[in-house]
Amino acid sequence: MTKLQTSYLGLKLKNPLVVAASPVSRSLDKIKKAADAGASAIVFHSIFEEQINHESRELDHFLSRGAESFAEAVSYFPEADSRSGPRSTSRPSPPPRRRSASR
Repeated sequence: MTKLQTSYLGLKLKNPLVVAASPVSRSLDKIKKAADAGASAIVFHSIFEEQINHESRELDHFLSRGAESFAEAVSYFPEADSRSGPRSTSRPSPPPRRRSASR
């Protein structure tokens, strides 16, 4: 039998039969069948950075959608001031007058 051993991109392959990115490379069962049929390598579909970023933004959009639509949504309240209680004035207000009990 003829030796078909070759090298491709630095990989030593037993033969030059390489399955391209196709529906065959989408299923583990089909990949095993291709390997059993003599394929020495299988090319998977590429994932590009743009695709990953798009899917990440899309997932974030749908996970956060409606997050502020409940009655207790904290973003509806104004930002808390660092001071607590009423604001101080330059002059304290006098205490309220008491009515004298007249009989």
